[in-house]
Amino acid sequence: MPENQNKKIYREIKNSKVLKNKKAKIKLGFKFSFFVGLLLTIILASVTTFIYNQESAALANEVKQRGAAIAKNLANNAAEALINKDDLTLSLLAKEAIQDPMVEEENKDWISEIKEIFYEEFIKEKKKEIIKNEGIMEAYIVKNDGTIASSHNFKLIGERYILPPGVKPVTKNDDVLIQEYSKNGRKYFDVAVPLITSASGKKYMIGEVHLAISQKIISKVVLIAAIKLVAITLISLIAGIIMTIILVNLMIKPVKFLMDGVQAIINGNYDIQIKKTTRDELGDLTEAFNGMAKSLKEKELLKGAFSTYVSSSIMEEILKDPKKLSLHGKRVKATMLFTDIRGFTSMSENLEPEQVVSVINEYLTLQTDKVFKWEGLLDKFVGDCVMAVYGVPFPKDDDAYRAVRTAMDIREGVEKLNAIRKRRNQITVGIGIGVNTGDVVAGNMGSPQKMDYTVIGDNVNLASRLEANAPAGKIWVSETTYNETKDKIEYLELEPIMVKGKKDPVKVFEPIKVKEGV
Repeated sequence: MPENQNKKIYREIKNSKVLKNKKAKIKLGFKFSFFVGLLLTIILASVTTFIYNQESAALANEVKQRGAAIAKNLANNAAEALINKDDLTLSLLAKEAIQDPMVEEENKDWISEIKEIFYEEFIKEKKKEIIKNEGIMEAYIVKNDGTIASSHNFKLIGERYILPPGVKPVTKNDDVLIQEYSKNGRKYFDVAVPLITSASGKKYMIGEVHLAISQKIISKVVLIAAIKLVAITLISLIAGIIMTIILVNLMIKPVKFLMDGVQAIINGNYDIQIKKTTRDELGDLTEAFNGMAKSLKEKELLKGAFSTYVSSSIMEEILKDPKKLSLHGKRVKATMLFTDIRGFTSMSENLEPEQVVSVINEYLTLQTDKVFKWEGLLDKFVGDCVMAVYGVPFPKDDDAYRAVRTAMDIREGVEKLNAIRKRRNQITVGIGIGVNTGDVVAGNMGSPQKMDYTVIGDNVNLASRLEANAPAGKIWVSETTYNETKDKIEYLELEPIMVKGKKDPVKVFEPIKVKEGV
């Protein structure tokens, strides 16, 4: 293919990527306005809800107190009339206790109710009508035998009084009993007062008074207050958004310089320096950007070098202070973990190379996840063998514990993975694991052309020897690791073994489970 044609194809591919990645921009002023509006809306909703609840509670208490006072007064006057069988007085007392005029508003959906309130309060400005005993919709004077002696509805006189659903009967020991109930989709308070008379120094209950008070007056008054509050807050919200847009436009100019600097960093120019034009937070941001540009290259190099070896949490710690990381040889205390797939050679002979790689990668991925979960350094893969180190580049008090927990998680994970692969009629493997704690030398090892950050020493070799002797599915832990973790993990002590490079037998322990309370 001619060279000119190659360039043409390259330009078309590049242009298509640019068009694909080009998206509609959202202005900074719009974002600020949106979030300010959202914040004010949340505040509005919270304040309105709080005031609504407070007003509802206060008004409900006021209605209850007023109802209790009317009920007590009615009871005081009705007791004597009931004893004297003065039906006319009883009838007048019941009628005087209820709302006048006797009109109960129909149930409406909340949208219609808000529209009506808004029209009456802000447009029509309807003058509030004074209603006697507002909200008291029913009144009953009940005899001791349960029959109605007097009522707001004369047709009910002589009928048996039935308590509203869920309402408990009043007793002579009650001064006043106030309970809530629902009827025909409306909510009411039942205010009950016993009718008490005295004879021979003893008190007798001869009847009771019941008032039914509609809770509609509470919700309506509180809703009016809430609507007014919302209207005031909405005006403030609009004013706040307008001021935010003006302020953002003043802030955008220095931000554009920072955007140019960021673009330069994206293009690989780490020498970019932006001139400071303001003495406020944006000026501080400019200085911070300039400092970032100086250190970014060093951090990017470190990130590239270690991102495939350590977990994200360790990487973040390295990037926070790269000076803490020593890449030169240094003696440190660390815990080494070695794993190895048993029967790898025979498996390789019976499978195609692609199948071998697929199987190995699945098990290595599982082990890598566990190492990173417990914040270990993934030192290297050697074929089907994994080497991980705990205590480098930054030592912690629980390095040995995290190493053993990693081994236990790998053991459990391999068992689960094998069960899944068995159900699929796929090949399964066993993994032997060895763990040891001790002094090692950590640092860059190799030649100027190729280096690896790793650990070396006799304690590394011992961890490898333990892994080599551990049967499939077993974890063999050295005595030093056991001593550092025995307070948190239960172990089974095994028979000592002879390992290469050691004159005396080495004590071996197998972790069983994590102790309770850890």
